[in-house]
Amino acid sequence: MRPSPSLLAAVFLLAFIVPASAEDIEPLRLIGLEIKDAVAACGLPQEMFSYRGPEESLDNVVFYYPDHCYLFWYKNRVWQVRCDRRFAGAVFGFTLGMSRDQVEKSSPWVLVSNGDSLYFDLEEGSYPVRVRLAFTSSQLTDIYVYRSDF
Repeated sequence: MRPSPSLLAAVFLLAFIVPASAEDIEPLRLIGLEIKDAVAACGLPQEMFSYRGPEESLDNVVFYYPDHCYLFWYKNRVWQVRCDRRFAGAVFGFTLGMSRDQVEKSSPWVLVSNGDSLYFDLEEGSYPVRVRLAFTSSQLTDIYVYRSDF
């Protein structure tokens, strides 16, 4: 039995309306986007809130998405992407919940340790990007990808 043309058209349209799954996140593609481009790439956020920094110049507006990713804004551009412990996908090959030992053994990057976090730098864009892998009780709980020149 062949699907009807209207069913095929509906499936085709849904492919462009339904947001990408957690496995599809590409933080490097998001950093630097303006608001209209970020909304086109990720859809509208589920929530938007302010995040107070230790000083006024470090305040952020944050978009929160239901896959547990966050976009942090500075001067109308995404400067940081965060995936928290509930994120189901992978970021640079790391999945939330991995042990610190697993991360250290599997990383193709040189990792720098600082307290409960591991860091590595990426040189692939027009500005420097750093990745922070944050651990709680030796389990990966947060991944931050951000412009390191701010």
